[in-house]
Amino acid sequence: MIIPTGYFALTTGFAAVDTPFNDALDDLRISGSVLLHERYAAPWAIEIPAEEKLRAALGAERDVRVVPFHLVRAGAFDLLHEEVAPQRIETHDVAICPSGAPHRMSLGKSTNAVSLTDILAGPSPCAKSDSPDATELICGVFRLHHAPLNPLLGSLPCVLKVKTSGPDVDPLLDHAVAMLGLEVAKGPSSFVAARLLEVFFAEAIRSYGREQGAEASGWFKAIDDPRIGVALSRLHEQPGAVWTVATLAETVSMSPSRFAARFREVTGQSAMSYVSNWRMTVACQKLRSSDDNLERIANAVGYSDLASFSRAFKSIVGQSPARWRSTL
Repeated sequence: MIIPTGYFALTTGFAAVDTPFNDALDDLRISGSVLLHERYAAPWAIEIPAEEKLRAALGAERDVRVVPFHLVRAGAFDLLHEEVAPQRIETHDVAICPSGAPHRMSLGKSTNAVSLTDILAGPSPCAKSDSPDATELICGVFRLHHAPLNPLLGSLPCVLKVKTSGPDVDPLLDHAVAMLGLEVAKGPSSFVAARLLEVFFAEAIRSYGREQGAEASGWFKAIDDPRIGVALSRLHEQPGAVWTVATLAETVSMSPSRFAARFREVTGQSAMSYVSNWRMTVACQKLRSSDDNLERIANAVGYSDLASFSRAFKSIVGQSPARWRSTL
C-alpha cells in the first residue's frame, strides 16, 4: 500500500473512500509559491503566459507542471481564458488554471495589459492602490512534479473556480486560505506559506469534487461511486494483487459484466486500463524514490516477470523502466 505522507495522510476523502484521492495527491508531490500579492484599482489587466513560458521564467524543470492560481481576497476581476467562456472571479473565489493555456485577468477597460513575467522581473509596471475599492490578489503557482498518468490531474477542467470562504465552504479550506493571507502579508517566500499552499491545493480540489456532486464525471465521479469507489480503493491499497475484472467485481459484490459496464460508464475507460495505468504510476514512484531493482518493482506492481513489466511500462509511459529511471 502507498502511504500518503504529511498533511495528505490526515485528510478524509469523498464519501467513505479516501485512498485513491490521497494516493493521487501524494503522487503529484505538490509544492507551490506565491508570485504576487497586490491591490489594483480599475482599470488594470495582467496577462498570464502559456505554461512553457511561465515555466522558463520561474526556472522550473521540464518534468514539472506549473499550474497558476488567482485568489481574490477583496474585489473582483474578469478572467479571459481561451478554452472557457469569460467569467467573473469575485471576493473569496480562487481560479486554478491547470491546462497550461495563456489567460488574462482584468477589471475595467484597460487596453495596456502587463505580462506577469514583466511583473516578476520588477519593478511592477502595474499601478498599485490602497483604495478600498481595489482588487486584492494573491497569485502564484502550484508545481506538480512528474505525474503524467495521474488520474486526478487528468480529470481537472481547464479552469476551476472554487469558493474559499462562506457558510457552505469546508472549514479546512477556509482556514487554510485565511492563514495563507496572514503568512503572505509577512512575505511571499516563507516556509509556512509553501506548506499552506499544499493544503490549499488539496482542499480546493476536494471542494471542487464535492461541488460537482451528481454532475461529476470521470475520476471524481468514480471515487464517489459507492461501488466503483470501493473497488478503486482496494486496487490502490494493493496494486500488486492479482486484479481482473472478476476479482475487482467480487470486492463490491457485483457480477463482472455489470461491474465492467459500470466502470466504463463512470470513468470513460475500462477497468483493466485503469489498473495498468495505476500500476505504472506506482512503478514510476518506486523508480524515482527507491533503489529497488527492476525485478522487485515489477513484482510489487503485479508482474511476475521483468519482460512483461518492461513491455507494459514502455507501452504506457513511452520508455523502458531503466531508460526512464536514467533520466531522473
